[in-house]
Parts: sequence; C-alpha cells; structure tokens
Amino acid sequence: MQSLAPSFPSVSPVAKRAARVPGLKERLLLRGAAFLQSLFGCRGKDRFGILMYHRVTDILPGVPEPTWNVTPRRLREQLTGLLSRGFQAWPLRDILDLHDAGTPIPRKAFVVTFDDGYECVYSQAWPILRELNIPATIFLATAYLDTAEPFPCDDWLAAGTSQVPADSWRPLTWDQCREMQESNLIELAAHTHTHDDFRSCPAKLLRDLRQNVLEIQKRVALYRATFAFPYGVVRDGFAGGEMSQVAHQAGLLCSLSTEPELVLRDQDPFTWGRFPAEQHDTAATLAARLGGWTCALRGVKRALQSRLRI
Repeated sequence: MQSLAPSFPSVSPVAKRAARVPGLKERLLLRGAAFLQSLFGCRGKDRFGILMYHRVTDILPGVPEPTWNVTPRRLREQLTGLLSRGFQAWPLRDILDLHDAGTPIPRKAFVVTFDDGYECVYSQAWPILRELNIPATIFLATAYLDTAEPFPCDDWLAAGTSQVPADSWRPLTWDQCREMQESNLIELAAHTHTHDDFRSCPAKLLRDLRQNVLEIQKRVALYRATFAFPYGVVRDGFAGGEMSQVAHQAGLLCSLSTEPELVLRDQDPFTWGRFPAEQHDTAATLAARLGGWTCALRGVKRALQSRLRI
C-alpha cells in the first residue's frame, strides 16, 4: 500500500546546519548558568552580547520541526524576559559607534540580529519588535529576495512544501525590507549575495560581498554596511582570518561570526561572535549567555577535562 505521508526533499551537505538539541549535560549547564546569573548578575565589565536568530514560525504537527527557529511566542518570552531583567536592546550600528569612539558600552546592552532574510521576520518577528521597541539588524542574502523559492541554504526539509506556511521559508521582498528599514527600528545589512560556501575562495567572497552591498544600496539609503558571515564557524574556515580581511577590504563596518561568545570592549569588530537564540532557550538561559555564565562554566568544564586527561 502506497504511503500517503508527505515526502520532503533532501538538502546539500553544506546546507545541513540543523539547530542543536541540547542533551542532559548541556541542559544542566544552562540551568546552572541561569542560577548563577540570577544570584550574582553579569560577570565582568566592558563586554556585551549579540543574539542570532533566523526563522520565526510556529511548530506544526506532522511535518519536520523547523530548523534554526523560535516560535513567535518563544521570541516574545525571550525578549520581554531579557528586558524585565534589565537588559537593553541596542542597534548594532550604535554599538559600533560607541566602540569606535572608545566609549564604554553598557554591560547589559545586547544586539538582536536575524540571518538570511526569511519573510517570517516581517510577518512574525517585526510586530513583536515594534511592540517592544527593540531594534534589530537583518543580514540579507540578496540573490533570493523577491523570489518564491526557498533559500538554497535552507536545511528545513519542509521548506517549499504546501504543508507549512510560505512565509516560514520564503525570502523577504524588497518592499517588506524597505518598510521595515523606514521604521528606523530595523537595519538592513550584508550576508553575501548568494550565501555560498566561500572557504578558501577570498576573491570570490570579495566579488560576492560587493554585489551584496550594491543590491542593498540600490534600494535603501546605506553608506557602509554591517556584515555577518554565512555559516560563520571560525574553526571550519567560514569566518575569521583571511575571510575577515576580505570583509575589511570590502569596506564593511564589521564581520560577525557564529562563535558563541561575548564581545570585549577592545575587540576588533571583524572578530565579534554571536550567541544563537534557539527554541529551547528561555529568557533565563539567554540572560546567562549574555551575562557570561555559560562561557564561564564551559571553561571550567574544559579545565576539568584537561586535568583528568593528565
């Protein structure tokens, strides 16, 4: 008997970047970090954190769970919870201005970013950002805007199917981008034109970045763009080193990786990392990330493991 269950397409190896589901040890670490944050507050001074989102859509029964996703309800809970804990959302460009001027950045400042440019950022996330008056930066893979096909990098097996709302996988339109940018709450930014794998291809990355920025500048007022690497893992060669030098050569203001770490006040903005904000994250665990406790506990864990191997 033929199955009536929907079939879902496969994705390329590079596109396979599914969000991690935390195991027991990771959940215990997050709970411990959240407890320490609630007890002692933020660790250290002269540092801040950047949050990274992608997709914002509901989880539906009968289809694969969306990757790189938080539901609208969870997004609202995360952001309102951070605000209630005294954290302050800042525009990325304002943080860069403070950094360039050598002005102290408030310890509880944080930045909200969205990668790729899914239409659900407009339909689901932006109403929440407007309501809470939270600024955000959207890093756009410009080759795919105004199209009705999924991003080639989208690793969600349900993307492009009729089983899920189209705005959960479809790219933004330029009209939607302009509307958000005109609100002065959203900044459009560079994420390469094609979202390709540029490892060991600096010349290709430079050409693609220049086209990426040009496509944005054709449609909105933008002098110098901020930038986040696609994929963004330094140890895998997607960011850092020669790649960051290319971003600097392209005239960009920064190049953000996906390294889950706080940004230090004197750190080169072409080496800044970001914390992924995921569906399993609560406001308490995000506060612990921004407060520095998750990094601290992971450091303790690595030190203990190193000692045990001696």
